[in-house]
Amino acid sequence: MALADLKPGITGRLEIVVDETHTAHAVGYEGVHVLATPTLILFCERAAGQSISFAKGPRDSSVGLHNDIWHLGPARPGDKVVIESKLIAIDGRKLTFELSGTANGKPLVKGIHEQVWVDLDRFLASAAAKG
Repeated sequence: MALADLKPGITGRLEIVVDETHTAHAVGYEGVHVLATPTLILFCERAAGQSISFAKGPRDSSVGLHNDIWHLGPARPGDKVVIESKLIAIDGRKLTFELSGTANGKPLVKGIHEQVWVDLDRFLASAAAKG
């Protein structure tokens, strides 16, 4: 499989139960025991990445490029979060996903997420050269 196997319309889904490690408290906002926005963005990236995983070869990957995310409401530890992604555009190696999600059935997130398809060896070599 390869990047050429991807077509707009591919969907992905991530279901996860929020735990204390996912909270704003865990990332430095003392006492704020609800899902942290950076963690929500991670969940969105994972949903998008899972939707295209079937096309990745052993040395292919995708990395986050841009997020335009609205965090619409709280999710507490124990709440079930469902994030759905839909691949809506492919521009060379850039992949654009539409996202939506709920916490216990209530709106949690909507937005756009972009990833870039990469050759993992080249990407890591480039990152090492910059460090």
